Amino acid sequence: MIAEVTHPLRGEWMTPRRRFLSAMYRGHVDKIPAATLSSVVTVEMMDLVNAPFPEAHLDAELMARLAATAHDVFDMDTIMPVFHSQLESDALGGDTEWAEKDNWPSPSKYMIEEPEQVKIPDDFVEQPTMAAVTGAIKLLRKRYPDVAIVGKVYGPWSVGYQMVGIESFLMDVMLDPDKIKRYLDAFVPACILSAQAQFEAGADAVMWADHTTGDLCRAETYRDFLLEMHQQVTQEMGGPGIFHCCGKTIDRVHLFAAAGWDVFHFESQVDAREARAMAGERMALMGNLNNPSLLYQGTPEDVYKACWDLMDQGVDGLAPEGSVPLVTKKEPLQAIARAARDWSALHRGDGEYVVRPDPSTSSFPG
Repeated sequence: MIAEVTHPLRGEWMTPRRRFLSAMYRGHVDKIPAATLSSVVTVEMMDLVNAPFPEAHLDAELMARLAATAHDVFDMDTIMPVFHSQLESDALGGDTEWAEKDNWPSPSKYMIEEPEQVKIPDDFVEQPTMAAVTGAIKLLRKRYPDVAIVGKVYGPWSVGYQMVGIESFLMDVMLDPDKIKRYLDAFVPACILSAQAQFEAGADAVMWADHTTGDLCRAETYRDFLLEMHQQVTQEMGGPGIFHCCGKTIDRVHLFAAAGWDVFHFESQVDAREARAMAGERMALMGNLNNPSLLYQGTPEDVYKACWDLMDQGVDGLAPEGSVPLVTKKEPLQAIARAARDWSALHRGDGEYVVRPDPSTSSFPG
């Protein structure tokens, strides 16, 4: 008779890095990861570690120190060191207004009127914005070997917004679609270089943002302009890819999965159960925690309950829907990891891994 084998792994036994990478592929986890895929940087954290904006955008040490508060203070399973949307556009020669401590950078003027004006410098990955990010990733990889490090890239559609201007870019989508395709072809090599440089520096995954949101574009726009390009990107970027798109996107979730993205980082305007049904087993889902009304204005208890509901509905990782307001307090952000821990303990029981409940029911206690 074969003796019963008792597995020694109980409780939370995975490293944050292993846990997050497994969740990216909808694999077994001991706990649903609490993640920062967009920025959870706040003014309070800048003061805590003496790494304020705008200096932290261009100094690798300050950037790494500030990014690490996601794990050190908020107990998240990931660290993500890109705090602004100008990464690739500035390295391509864009003119950036770096703003002050209480605001994010933005284009100070739009530099491009024709696709043929786009020139990728030979030292693109050594440009100040790029060097700061890859330098920070190297520092974080050395200091946090067991925590998942996530990079960030703004894709060719989003770079178009930064360098051409949102209004002009979207007008050309309707009036001159061939010009838009030429813009995308001109920008995408720089975006792929950015992703590859971040992987080489030590990132475990890279989030790729292309803002073809339902508020600005139809699902057919993504299909016609970006689907085939993203299928190429997911093969060439060099590692696991997380796709971010703001707004109402339920009508294109299946297209994001078809593009080959491993994870969709989605906004609170998208119903999590519906997104789970659309993505199926092809793509993990993370995000969905509302920024303005929940994380900024809500209580820690509100955040805890919202997190619990999202895990019941089938998300693979908890994360804010986008970059949190810079004046967000730490307590609501700390509630994310606490909810992940408590929910996972309930649904892990005495076993090694979390067991998913029926997504149509609620397991919230009380």
